[in-house]
Amino acid sequence: MDKMSALRSCQLFVGLPEYNIEELDSIAHPRAFSKDEIIFTDGEEGEGFYVVIDGRVKIYKIGADGREQILHFVGEGDPFAEITLFADTAYPAFAKAVTNVQTLFFRRDDFKALVCKDPQLSLNMIAILSRHLRRFAVLVEELSLKDVPARVARYLLNLIPKNGLSNEAGTQVELDTSKTELARHLGTISETISRTLGKMKASGLIDIDGKKITILDEDMLEELAEGVRK
Repeated sequence: MDKMSALRSCQLFVGLPEYNIEELDSIAHPRAFSKDEIIFTDGEEGEGFYVVIDGRVKIYKIGADGREQILHFVGEGDPFAEITLFADTAYPAFAKAVTNVQTLFFRRDDFKALVCKDPQLSLNMIAILSRHLRRFAVLVEELSLKDVPARVARYLLNLIPKNGLSNEAGTQVELDTSKTELARHLGTISETISRTLGKMKASGLIDIDGKKITILDEDMLEELAEGVRK
């Protein structure tokens, strides 16, 4: 994806006229990162934000005990580290390239100058940050109130709109990360993820073929995700 196409597809810039896209293009700096490279660290001075052109990035925190908690993943067309635009603040988490990653970087001062000229940019950013807040509120609820099977069930259901394919048996989804990364995201360990998926298969909720999982009973899986079914 080239710079202009990436800008047009970014959630942050949806609905902007072409002249705004051209202005954004003029202040966008391409930055590439290799797989497993740290993009920024928690507490590092926040100079600006990024938009992913190609690849996948994880945003995460590290607890006092050294455990990693994945907050979310970002992919093609997604912005990250936008919080730095609203305050002269440090990056509030770590960002690491899960794959080789191509990004566009926007310096805070350059972007603020554009926002002052066009309020639509501000409205788009408010909408994006509101979605982030809702995602983090859901994450806190999942980790504090729901057990691991409920978290795994919700994760599988959330994959349906992303990559779900209907077939005669049900709906096939594909895990978009490793079990280790998934465990960190759901606040558990990979062995527990494997056991949970095995129990779901034995109960007739899903079938498993590597990273491909067929949801055989979506209603029952939804009940498990809501904590109605044990």
